[in-house]
Amino acid sequence: MLKVIIGEDDPAMRLVLRRVLEGIFGIEVIGEAGNGRQLVSLVEEFKPDVVFVDVDLPEMNGVEAAREIFDIDPKIFIIFATAYDSYTHEAFEVYAFDYLIKPFKLERIKQTMKRISELKGERDKSGIVERLMTPPVGENRENKNLKLLVYSNDKCTVINVHEIILITRFDRKTVIHTARGNFTTNETLKQLEERIKSEKLFRCHKSYMINVDMITEIVPWGNRSYLIKLANVKETAIITQEKLKEFQEKYCL
Repeated sequence: MLKVIIGEDDPAMRLVLRRVLEGIFGIEVIGEAGNGRQLVSLVEEFKPDVVFVDVDLPEMNGVEAAREIFDIDPKIFIIFATAYDSYTHEAFEVYAFDYLIKPFKLERIKQTMKRISELKGERDKSGIVERLMTPPVGENRENKNLKLLVYSNDKCTVINVHEIILITRFDRKTVIHTARGNFTTNETLKQLEERIKSEKLFRCHKSYMINVDMITEIVPWGNRSYLIKLANVKETAIITQEKLKEFQEKYCL
């Protein structure tokens, strides 16, 4: 069952979209918001799978709300639904899965939701691929012994940089995934990226940094993006089309 929240300031349009979505098998509309701030609050409270966002929302516009939502959970599928096509560039800058123009076409919404359901099912069933956590041959001793000090709740945790598999944003915090557990910090991804000096950690997305040695598979995801599966963790990452090209140029033969 896909849980959906609708962000739309026009009550009549919210009703139309709700009826369309509830007519699709496997869809449950769990909330509606009339402005951007309310939408972000509902997302934070109810953790939906999909959010429909009108670009032209009061108090906080749809693009700004989408950025906030990605800081809560970058795996949420965001679909911009608007009467204007002039915001397409801004929408895809925040990794929107799709962009629908009003009046909505029922078949297009069905296709989009079917694709999301398939992708979510694939992501949920992906298991952990075991891989020996050793640095590649040729990596120098200095990099192997590099430590990262992570401060959280008056506690300092020491993490071996070569053990980091993935760093991501979730619930407005930064989570560092390693084979021996997960560690949470209030530091931003940008701050960690500037502190960690390792060629093996690659910023593939606004909300993700990955260990390139732990990549097991890259598959198509939303519009202009791909899903990355990693060894030793169930968590996956997203890489944008632009970052995939950069990754290929930097690391691939």
